[in-house]
Amino acid sequence: SSPQPPADAQGEASQQPGQIPARTPSEIVGIIVQITIVLIAALAAVDILKIPALTSFVEGVMVVGGQVLVALIVFAVGLYFANLAFRLISSTGGRQAQITGHTARISIIILVSAMALQRMGIAPDIVNLAFGLLVGAIAVAIALAFGLGGRDIAAEQIREWLNSFKQNN
Repeated sequence: SSPQPPADAQGEASQQPGQIPARTPSEIVGIIVQITIVLIAALAAVDILKIPALTSFVEGVMVVGGQVLVALIVFAVGLYFANLAFRLISSTGGRQAQITGHTARISIIILVSAMALQRMGIAPDIVNLAFGLLVGAIAVAIALAFGLGGRDIAAEQIREWLNSFKQNN
């Protein structure tokens, strides 16, 4: 059996040196609320000082911080659904379930990443163009793979259509 790390005063195992402590969702929300309160207090304090440049700077930081926070929430929710889709698809136990699950997870993460970048306002035109090009490239790759893989079957089907057309005319 492996040695257990020493317990602290509350009976919980202590963290190893250099290890990032895990936080619960309520702790994360608490940190976000605390930072928000500090930023609002800073904005009020700067507004009282009547320094326009400093006020606009703090307002800008709050706007960007809000955009980043919304983008992180969008990404976190998308990551949750990507992992949920992977688990559901993989649990079907089919021959291709793992590959299909990974494909679904990656596709959802790519989509959510584009959505998060757009929410942050990071060059939305470039994000839209890159996402459109990616989807187009995937469609062309699938069409080529299907076309090249089914070349013999497609040729046979075209021959049948041609023979049928010749018989009718």
